[in-house]
Order: sequence, then C-alpha cells, then structure tokens
Amino acid sequence: MTSFARRAVFRSCMVFYACLSSVSGRAWTIEPVLVPLDCASQVPSASFRVSTEFQTDNALLTTLASYVVEKRSRELIEAQFKAWQFRDVLYLGKPREGFYGLVAEMDDFRLVAFRGTSSYEEAIKDSLFNQVSYGPIGLAGAGHFGMRRHFEKLQGVVMEPLLQRIERDPKPLYLVGHSLGGAMALMYGMRLKIMGHEVAGIYTSGQPRVGNEEFYAQVKELVGDRYYRLEHVNDITPRVPPSRDVAATFARVIPWDVAPLQAQLEGLVKKLNYHRPDGFLMLLNDNQLPPEESTGNLDEIFWTSLDGALQGARSIKDVSIKISERLVEHPGMRYVCNLAEAMQRFAL
Repeated sequence: MTSFARRAVFRSCMVFYACLSSVSGRAWTIEPVLVPLDCASQVPSASFRVSTEFQTDNALLTTLASYVVEKRSRELIEAQFKAWQFRDVLYLGKPREGFYGLVAEMDDFRLVAFRGTSSYEEAIKDSLFNQVSYGPIGLAGAGHFGMRRHFEKLQGVVMEPLLQRIERDPKPLYLVGHSLGGAMALMYGMRLKIMGHEVAGIYTSGQPRVGNEEFYAQVKELVGDRYYRLEHVNDITPRVPPSRDVAATFARVIPWDVAPLQAQLEGLVKKLNYHRPDGFLMLLNDNQLPPEESTGNLDEIFWTSLDGALQGARSIKDVSIKISERLVEHPGMRYVCNLAEAMQRFAL
C-alpha cells in the first residue's frame, strides 16, 4: 500500500475503538455483487475489517455501497444489502420519493451510506457555492450554501432514527458516500462527534469541497485520523469549489477576452476561501499511478490542463460542455472499477 500514490497525515489510533479488529459476527465480503457493474468480473475479493485505520478492502466495499445507494430501485438496494448479510436496513427517505441513504447493521458495526446528487434540485444546490456560516448546523467556519441546505433538509430524516439505534446498541459506526453523499457523510460524522458519539471511519469518493479553513481545522480536530478520501486525478468534482491558491489559474479556465472579468472571478474565489482538505488521500488514475510529485499541486495541474482544453470556447455553454466532459471520471461505478483495477494491478 505504501507504493500507491496517496497522502496520509493522520495514522494514529485513538483510545476509543483503538485499532479495532473484526473477529466475530458476520463478515461483509464483496460477493455477491448484484448491482450492474461494468467491472464485476474483475473485482478482487475483499472482506471488511472493523478498524479505525485505513483498509483498502474497506475502501472498496464502502465505495461499492455508496454506488449501490445511488440506485433508484428499492428492490435492487434491498437485495444487495441482504445478499451482503446486513440486517435491519433503515431507509432514510423512500427510493424514488426523496431517498437519501440508509443505515444498515452487522453484528459488530453499523454503516450509514449517503447517496450522491440524483435530481435537478440537488444539482442546483451543488452549484450554490456562495458561503454561509455553518454555526446554525453546529459546525465551525463557513461553507457551501447548497451543502448546508441539504444537511438541514436531512436532519429530521437522519438524526433521530440513527441516534435511537446508537443509544440502543452502541457499536463502531462508519459513514460513507459518493459526491454529495460524501459531503453529508463528513458533516454528519462531525456533528455526531460533537454530540459525543464515536465515529470509527468516514470513507468518501469524488467528494466536493465543503468549507473554509476554519471548517477544515475542525475536521482535523474531530475526525482527522478517520476521514479517508478517494479522488480520481481527472475528476472535476473534488476540485470544486476551487481553493484560493489556484484562483488565478481557475479564472483563466473561463475564456473571457476581457481581462477585468477574469480578475473579478479570481477575486471571488479568493474571497470565498474554500480550503483544500488535509489528511488521507488516495488518488486513482487510469492504468497508471499518478506521479508522486503531482499530489501536492494537483489542483494547479488540473485547472491548467482545462485552460488548454477550453481554447476556442466563446460562451458559457461551450465552457459547460467542455468541463462536463471531465465528469466521465465522476460516476460512482467508475470509482469502484478504478479502485478494483488498482488493487489488482498494484497488489494493494
């Protein structure tokens, strides 16, 4: 695992659940995979370990679970989690009618899986990245207006039933999600920690940025050693909203010929001051490892590459089309398959 391109800042186990190891109860294994998956025949075997430390098998299984909860079919979701031998599956909302994720039980751990963006309304929320205080939702700093709205919308659906289960049967808790679901996994994991409930791990894939420097300082303090991110090097979503240190490069992505407009965009990005997350990062790529030296300035490399890709664009529509081409790397299935391929290719 050490040869794979990643950054791990927080590796120590804390007192509660310290270095947990799964030794009893049912085991969550990769098979069977019932959901449609392009790489199903190439997915390596994996078994979940109850641990506060990063586990590659855990990353594969939780990324797959995040993909499953994005399905619109309750029957398919139910069949998959039953086949994995989860029990007492609690749906947060209703599939096709405002479904936000689920809580599922194993004998020795509890899983909360949030789904990603799946409606026009949520896509609009994703785009509302002007900043507001996170104080009203009990978190530090300021951040994404759309994220806060979504968090508030889910509170009544998520917290009460989850807290009832935690109080009735405390056990290691894992929160997972892809895209918008990853942001919710992080924010709810932090909120639970503030309320005095332990979180064994947070696994996200393709997660957008959530807040400013003050917010991410609280992330580091609360869950920094148990927060594990997966990103694809060509996925635009983990790089938006852009951090202030790439404001000038990001402004050049917009093919405006009038320099003052680019200056205004650069100034806006700096003022918003979205922060690049710290902590553990696993980078995925197609057929090769990302260069080690690129992990520190990946944002700069990414937006610079888009600068060239957008030459000739003369309207916001042109820009949107060209940027959307990068979203081919974003779907949950792609993350599952890229991680599965990396595990096989590099013996992770």
